[in-house]
Amino acid sequence: MRVTRRDFLKYCTASATALGLSLGELERLEAALAGPGVPTLLWLHGSGCQGDSVSFLNLYADLPPVGLVTTADVLINYVNLAYHTVVMASAGQTAVTMANQANRKGGYVLVLEGGVPTAFDGRACIIATDGDQELTYQQAIHNLVGNAAVILCVGTCACYGGIPKSGPVEYNSTGVVSCPEFVHSIDPAKTVINIPGCPAHPAWVAWGVVQLILNNPVELDPYLRPTALFGNKDVDEHANNVHENCPRNPNNGGNPDLATTFGQDYRCLQDLGCRGPSTFSDCPSRKWHNGENGPVNWCVDCNGMCIGCVEPDFPGGDIYL
Repeated sequence: MRVTRRDFLKYCTASATALGLSLGELERLEAALAGPGVPTLLWLHGSGCQGDSVSFLNLYADLPPVGLVTTADVLINYVNLAYHTVVMASAGQTAVTMANQANRKGGYVLVLEGGVPTAFDGRACIIATDGDQELTYQQAIHNLVGNAAVILCVGTCACYGGIPKSGPVEYNSTGVVSCPEFVHSIDPAKTVINIPGCPAHPAWVAWGVVQLILNNPVELDPYLRPTALFGNKDVDEHANNVHENCPRNPNNGGNPDLATTFGQDYRCLQDLGCRGPSTFSDCPSRKWHNGENGPVNWCVDCNGMCIGCVEPDFPGGDIYL
């Protein structure tokens, strides 16, 4: 599967501010996309809902500066997405062979979506059949980690275990662990970048891919998240804090007071269980759901409150008090 270089560059140019790209970096990106060295991506799916893949594909849905880009366009010509079971045209042994060829060549980005079941020898999550052997998610990661240039974990299930790992340990019957934990049990020195979220914002994933194309160093917080997107709460408890940057915060611009019940527009939902005060991401400024002029909404704007889906402890505790 390939995404056209031209359309990807158009998107990055139109979204340069949101992606944090300077004019010089856009020029470097254009030069990189013109060459043969764009990275190959192998995208595997484990214990999760595959919502991060759906979110990422929405990046290419209907972007006014680019125009309508269909799923067919996504399959044609940019980042060499050599394996992705949700959208690739190949299936069965043909698809697995493509992944094996990329593995032998090496230097690819291994994208992991979903937690890793380790109970029952990993057989709670069989992702493919290679020859006459069933291939578990656990074994596939084990096979591919060594030759990968970097591991990109997409979505909170992959980054921290998320919902499949949640609850008391006795409820985690398939023994799900996070992808970084499993990867580092194989190779402690392997570079892992976490792009959490339930789902991850498509622009966050695009940002990560752009940094890898440009070979830019990516500063990470202790939870392996890019500080450019999520801040570093262990160093600065204010940077990218959702509550402090929320337009409903009463301390920001004379907004109304706290909400006392659901459905009160423009009021802060902190007392009703909003996790914004303990959540760190750029959602208030980046927003979600593209409209005619770009992103138009996000969880809090639709009175849904922040559920802290990018945090390592998600979904633990009470969301609605």
